[in-house]
Amino acid sequence: MRSLHRGNGAKKIPFRLITARVLVGTLGAVLLLGTAMASFAPRRPDDPRSGAWTAPLRRMDEALAAGDIRLAERAWHDAYGQALGSRHWEGMVEAGDAALRIRAVAKAQRLAAPTARQAYLTALVRARGQGSVDGVLRTAEAFARLGDGEVVEQALQVARDLGGVHPEAEARVRGLVDQSTRVSETAHGLGKREF
Repeated sequence: MRSLHRGNGAKKIPFRLITARVLVGTLGAVLLLGTAMASFAPRRPDDPRSGAWTAPLRRMDEALAAGDIRLAERAWHDAYGQALGSRHWEGMVEAGDAALRIRAVAKAQRLAAPTARQAYLTALVRARGQGSVDGVLRTAEAFARLGDGEVVEQALQVARDLGGVHPEAEARVRGLVDQSTRVSETAHGLGKREF
């Protein structure tokens, strides 16, 4: 058995004991490091009710009310990132709606509508993947407000495929498409930019 000497008159320490102590110490350090890293890792809430995107959206709305467009856009980007990381449709619908609220205040029509559309498309894909008829209908309503009847029809078909759409819900969505189309036609006739 190998051993280490600790100078004059010191006891001999078996090499196996030193190896075991080093191994236990190393494992303890790795465990401690892993625990510390996990506590600093960003959280991605899987529960849509947790709504990690809601706080940044609240900050965005407060900034809009104060007229601070740059702060509102930064808060929106935070909310969008949280919604994207959540893997649920709810946050993406809210992010799309928020992009349109910024557009209304900032008059950034060229940028906001495509951004909202992308968020709504992501929400639609997620709602379909999660089998959520409610989510698909929410996105259909969002596209109806944008005046995109083609995507609304596709969303309604997805909702039917998932388990059906209540006739009242389908009528409400179609009414939104009609209303949005009339608003677009009126705005176009006045020389304003469409959605």
